[in-house]
Amino acid sequence: MMASAIPFLSFGPRKRSSVRSLAYTYDGLTAFTPFWAMAAIFSIVGDVYSLIGYKGPAYTLLSWSVVLLSLLLLLYPRRTGFLLALVAVSLLLYGLRLPVASNNKTITAVMNGAILLSAAVLYLKAGGRAAIDRMALYSQVRVVARALLAIMYFYGIFHKINTDFLDPSVSCAVGLYVPLARPFGLEDNLFGRYLAIYATFIIEAIAIVALYWKRYFAIGFILALVFHYVIPISAYSWYMDFSSLVFALYVLSIPMPASKQLYGISVAAANTLREQFGRVGTLIPGAALMVLAVAVVMLLALVYPEPTFDMVVHSVWILVWSVVGGVGMIGLTYVALQNLPCENVSAPRPPAWVYVVPGLFFLSCLSPYVGLKTESSINMFSNLHTEGGETNHLLFSSPPYLFNYQNEVVKIIDSSELYLVQQSRAGNYHILHEIKKQLRWKPEAWVTYVKDGETVTRATAVTLAGQMPGLLERKLLIFKLVDFSRPKVCTH
Repeated sequence: MMASAIPFLSFGPRKRSSVRSLAYTYDGLTAFTPFWAMAAIFSIVGDVYSLIGYKGPAYTLLSWSVVLLSLLLLLYPRRTGFLLALVAVSLLLYGLRLPVASNNKTITAVMNGAILLSAAVLYLKAGGRAAIDRMALYSQVRVVARALLAIMYFYGIFHKINTDFLDPSVSCAVGLYVPLARPFGLEDNLFGRYLAIYATFIIEAIAIVALYWKRYFAIGFILALVFHYVIPISAYSWYMDFSSLVFALYVLSIPMPASKQLYGISVAAANTLREQFGRVGTLIPGAALMVLAVAVVMLLALVYPEPTFDMVVHSVWILVWSVVGGVGMIGLTYVALQNLPCENVSAPRPPAWVYVVPGLFFLSCLSPYVGLKTESSINMFSNLHTEGGETNHLLFSSPPYLFNYQNEVVKIIDSSELYLVQQSRAGNYHILHEIKKQLRWKPEAWVTYVKDGETVTRATAVTLAGQMPGLLERKLLIFKLVDFSRPKVCTH
């Protein structure tokens, strides 16, 4: 029997299909696709306003397409077409969103690009006459996934080597530690704060080593799983998309013996549900969990009146993550421990071009130091500051700019756009590139600002017409608000 014999919907013992008699062969990509689908869902619900139409029909259409394709991929994890469709639609949505500040959305886009590129190469190699070899696709994209994790952890350490991340009064590590420690009355404990700071470096360093030390990969792997499971529960920020992304990349990165065991567990769990309910049974636990999470949050809203819409959405998905992420963490931890020490299985050497994608991504993450973008460079929650020719990084006395964008720092005095004035009054400065983009998007707007001691009065898109950024600059460069106060408080 083939997997296609599984009915979509089936209830009761009389209609129970012979699911367990189906012949399955190991497929590393099938072990990965459910995790990738869940990561896509956690990412898309983090931008709930796209789903409910606030950002326009294009955003709404693409966002719901991502949800639909993710559900189809959960139902049909062996369908390469659904995976590639999800990848393509996600890339279209990312392109529509550009410039994107989110680091995890950028990592996801890079991974999606690698999957699509690898699939295209394999399709062309087959002359377009045969289906894409899933194991060949798996072998290639797992190299990219492991490299992306290594790059993420490397810059997770490198960007944090600055005076403010090491300061327990403002460190972003402490910002995460405080809500977790508050129930125990330890939020102001100095030892706990320093422990949070230095544990970040230690965990990420161990994770890098373990990625390429296959025999004892489980040591760093389990540490990373626990770390990424816990951080969304802190509610400090919307971490579910980031953590689910990391889980999915790890599923691709683990040694093949562990991947085979995860595959076996996943198939057994899915078949148990399919026997009773048909193929749709794989979605029933998730649907039940969503109903339960919404009910719990609604009941809590009666006790804590007037919650904001964003707070309600965030609370629902934290509850969902606590279960989904917990199950994923336990399952992955189990297969890791079962393969400790892991036998070293040699894999075929991937083509050289596979390394180009993560190589370019690695270079792009140097952007803050060379004067380019200060967002989407894996510098999230790092306290890093590189603007205005100054930096708090301990390895540089001043940033080695190759480009001038970060030198053009302005202080807004007045503007037709109230939010710009409010940001300025809060002590923030702006990179001129961002002001130019705002004026281009809204030609009737004006801004009065001070740059290098000179006041520019009522600048508009017309008066700055000769200085407006081009298409690539607008799409690829994005800068944070500039905060010159010291110590630099953690923002994001």
